[in-house]
Amino acid sequence: MRPKQVLESYSIMMLLGLALGMLSGGFPSHTKEISMVSLAVLMTLSLSNVRLGEARGRDHIEHSARALLINYGLLTGIILAIGLFFSRDYWWGWVLMAAAPSAISVVPFTAVMGGQTTKALFSTTVNYVAALLLMPVITLLLIGSSVSSESLVISLLLLILLPMIVSRLVMRLRIDKSANTMMINLSFAVLIFAVTGANREAFLGDAFIVLAIAGGCVLRTFGTGMGTEVVLKRWGVPKASRVPYVLFASYKNLGLTATLAIALFQPVVAVPATIGIVVEVMWVIFLVRYYRRTA
Repeated sequence: MRPKQVLESYSIMMLLGLALGMLSGGFPSHTKEISMVSLAVLMTLSLSNVRLGEARGRDHIEHSARALLINYGLLTGIILAIGLFFSRDYWWGWVLMAAAPSAISVVPFTAVMGGQTTKALFSTTVNYVAALLLMPVITLLLIGSSVSSESLVISLLLLILLPMIVSRLVMRLRIDKSANTMMINLSFAVLIFAVTGANREAFLGDAFIVLAIAGGCVLRTFGTGMGTEVVLKRWGVPKASRVPYVLFASYKNLGLTATLAIALFQPVVAVPATIGIVVEVMWVIFLVRYYRRTA
């Protein structure tokens, strides 16, 4: 496989970052700063693909309301329920995951799987605008004084609002799609490398905890996603409409979750998100194959 093909492959780059992080221990210092810069670049490049002008009409507003309810209602509720079974440090990681908006990758994955991309675009934008309010509310409500409200707000402004603004400027550069994809995947791989390396001892320590978290991630991703697919299919919802709903029911921005965990707490809080990223990679591989043979 050529280097360009490796860089363009989301799953290979994620797994490569994970493996190298486990083997090397990540960056020797400045993990927090490197993680935040990597995520800011990732978010900016990803959001530059979101062109709100392409999505208009009342049906897009209704779709975004349902997507928001699915992501911040159904999925957030399930994540919090799973997190209750873990100790404090891991619980904080589950809370941050629950408070995060949907992953930006919902948009390109919707296109790959044959879903309605313009609706996914609009719904993603609404999700991120809502996240500026919902993330601090959920985090402060469930974690309380253990997190600095000032640090949380500053982090959200740097990692969500600033990329949203800068992405409008990046959009004008008309970066080649292939180059944009490679830079996004590389930024994400660096982030995973940093977070995984910082948590190597946690991964290699208590195998039971790692397996328990992995089981919880499988439930919140495969369980919630396929549950949504089955229900919508029985209701007669066409595939093009089901795809984005299924993705909103199973994807959270785990890069943002892991970065905030390191920025606001300590690396171990990022363990649920790091394991969750691996599960989400397996989930998207499964979904692509599933929708190829599903009407």
